[in-house]
Amino acid sequence: MLRSSIAIALGASLLAGCSAFGPSSTNNTAPNSTTNTYWVNSLKAKCVGVGPTQCLQVQEGDELSGDDWQLFYGSIQGFDYKQGYVYKLKVKETQLPANQAPADKSSIDYELLEVLDKRVDSKLRLHDIWVLEALDGQPVQLGDERERPRLELNLTEMRFTGTDGCNRVFGSLEAVTADTLAFGPIASTRMACGDMTLADQFQQRLDNVEEYSLEGGKLHLKNAKGTTVLSFQKTD
Repeated sequence: MLRSSIAIALGASLLAGCSAFGPSSTNNTAPNSTTNTYWVNSLKAKCVGVGPTQCLQVQEGDELSGDDWQLFYGSIQGFDYKQGYVYKLKVKETQLPANQAPADKSSIDYELLEVLDKRVDSKLRLHDIWVLEALDGQPVQLGDERERPRLELNLTEMRFTGTDGCNRVFGSLEAVTADTLAFGPIASTRMACGDMTLADQFQQRLDNVEEYSLEGGKLHLKNAKGTTVLSFQKTD
């Protein structure tokens, strides 16, 4: 977890001598410089500096600590970030003298020394559009494919959108790990359809999802008992 001594640079109007993260390691590599270890998440997140933008999500320290990510408003020289990977980096942090610190940027200069680890983030396979194939293990047969429920999971913005077969559904993704998934409260439009059975069952199952598994192009959403309640096929 980032220590309380870490300062976050928020943009031109907020930076003014502040930094995204303060040097904290005792391993000096040069005058006014320290070496630190950072983990970088596989997705950026929305943030606001001089305007709305996307920021890296980082953790500080040798060990990765769950989903305790913090926004990083600066940049790391020499780091070629690619979405979909979790990185472990060795970074040199140099505190700039007050007379050299830019007014609209961090007062700390970050430079990549070494990529210690780079791994594919498997949960990003969720970040797609999914069409319902089965409910409670039973295939969903429909005369009109326009009535087939579907979901779009957006891990960048941690939200979901889709349809229950009658109404549009949308909401937030509360938590996502390698095998758990929690949906926030489900909001929907209020159109009445001739038969609401599938729509109601779909929302009820979705509200109880706690786990998931991926098999090829198929997504299985499961309840707290590990029972598959909704099965989807990936679509373009």
